[in-house]
Amino acid sequence: MVSSFVNPVISPESKLGVDSFDHTNPVQLWLNPSEEDLEIVIRAVYKQVLGNIHVMESERLTSSESLLRQGSISVREFVRQVAQSELYRSKFFENCPRNRFIELNFKHLLGRAPESYEEILAHTQLLDESGYEAEIDSYIDGDEYTTVFGEYIAPYYRGYKTQTGKKMVGFTHMFQLLRGAGSSDRDTVMKNRSRLNRSIMANTPSKIVPVKGAPSPWQPPMRFAARLTDANQLIAKTLGLKREAIVPTQLGTYSKPEPELLPIEENAPQIFYQGYQPFKETELVELLPGCSQEDVETIIRAIYRQVLGNAHIMESERLVVSESKLKLGNISVREFVRELAKSELYRSRFFDNCYRYRAMELNFKHLLGRAPDNFAEMRYHSNVLDEGGFEADIDAYIDSDEYQNAFGENIVPYYRGYKTQNGQSMLGFTNMFQLLRSASSSDKDLTEGNSPRLTKSLIINRPYGKETFRDVSDILAEVFKSKPQLSEYATQADPATVARQQAEAALQQKVNEQDDTIATLQKQLAELRPFASIAAAKFSNLDTYGRTATSSTTTLEKSESASLQQRLEEQEKAIAYLREQIADARPLATIGEYKLNKWRSRSF
Repeated sequence: MVSSFVNPVISPESKLGVDSFDHTNPVQLWLNPSEEDLEIVIRAVYKQVLGNIHVMESERLTSSESLLRQGSISVREFVRQVAQSELYRSKFFENCPRNRFIELNFKHLLGRAPESYEEILAHTQLLDESGYEAEIDSYIDGDEYTTVFGEYIAPYYRGYKTQTGKKMVGFTHMFQLLRGAGSSDRDTVMKNRSRLNRSIMANTPSKIVPVKGAPSPWQPPMRFAARLTDANQLIAKTLGLKREAIVPTQLGTYSKPEPELLPIEENAPQIFYQGYQPFKETELVELLPGCSQEDVETIIRAIYRQVLGNAHIMESERLVVSESKLKLGNISVREFVRELAKSELYRSRFFDNCYRYRAMELNFKHLLGRAPDNFAEMRYHSNVLDEGGFEADIDAYIDSDEYQNAFGENIVPYYRGYKTQNGQSMLGFTNMFQLLRSASSSDKDLTEGNSPRLTKSLIINRPYGKETFRDVSDILAEVFKSKPQLSEYATQADPATVARQQAEAALQQKVNEQDDTIATLQKQLAELRPFASIAAAKFSNLDTYGRTATSSTTTLEKSESASLQQRLEEQEKAIAYLREQIADARPLATIGEYKLNKWRSRSF
């Protein structure tokens, strides 16, 4: 016998993980079924509706199964009861964001992905108005379900094939929801986050990534076991050192491969910028002449997303009149941004319920796409707010030359402050990372009580969370500071001379230590003064502040004629004086910092 071996051909279906579905016939309940046929149908419904997750015996719907076996209900009604059960609700509704829940309903009940944002919006509105069970009924009672599955066919995945009457974009979306016959919707890798938000909002096709040969879009990025410092990176690059990497396997677990040489420039993941990759890859949204109504709708959604800080907006909160003006061409994108920023919707979220400096931070972020550069910008807008009111402050951003140069009349504002820009300080670049955490973050955040993020950084003009760097010469001088030593002649001199030199060395050491103490106290006082000056403006009649506001300190004479003992006494006086100033400034600084984070009464 001659046997031949044929190399298996890897088909596109197997690469995409849909070959198992492609070769499986739909499961249908025929007349007079056997017990075995009924069990196959029941298992197929559980597998489809529950997203291929394991169902324990105690979780099965025995009552609904019994009705199906008796012929009292159809497969369609059995699907409804499974989807409306506490089992389905606990796994895919209570533990999922709303858009993820709707994505899974399309996948489980209609066998496809949503095609457009309008479909998501319609089901969101239905869920708000009628509740959970009405949302499930809308899929099962729809014409699409009846046409495709009827009463006795168990739903199956069909969206991975192009279909008559369906958009190609929905075909690409399905590959983000369906990652192979062995995948399960009980997925903790992305913590049940929506897979299609970005593509649906922008009305763009999703990437189709093969299951084998490339990681899926939601797999964790490769990360190294230890993060190297700049010096270590330089040494590793120069000497060609090997280092170990932890890489994810196809099952989502991490394995430790054999050590390999990883080029630092090419393979080192830029973890710091991964949260901003969607912004870098997103093209500008611009209203062009002759655009379609769908394009205008995309622009409107982009404006809502930017100006409202990625917060969810209900259908009843939309500015219908302003949207109509934009669709008719009566106003530009810039004016629509102005009307939205002046609306009661924006004011209630980011003005009435926020501290003053937090509101101004968000105005910079939402309307100019960056963080404030310095405290002078915050003070300017605070004055505009006091003198002209809320609407005048909004106009100050939108009517500025910066807005005109960056966005013009028809470009939707976008986040740009996470990149270094000509004319903008580096402080504003670093501050932007405190306002923009990632593409999925929202400014409707209650975890920090809407407190300002940048006040201290702007007042002391220092990057957020960074201490002032010491000069290299200061560090080297401290390391190599010469220690007082007795000369060879002194060691041979009489004991009185030795004792005098030792006493002078001890005094010199104490003088040096007190110099360091004075420098430290002066630094502490300089950091307290900006906050203390704010409180002093409110309590200018206090005598204690007269000493606190004084910028001069006791001058120390360091001439050669002054003895060490005299300098020591002058230093002690200076230290006592500085400590007195700090004691006076500290309570005022506490009041001033509190005043910064507290709203003043608003009556314009």
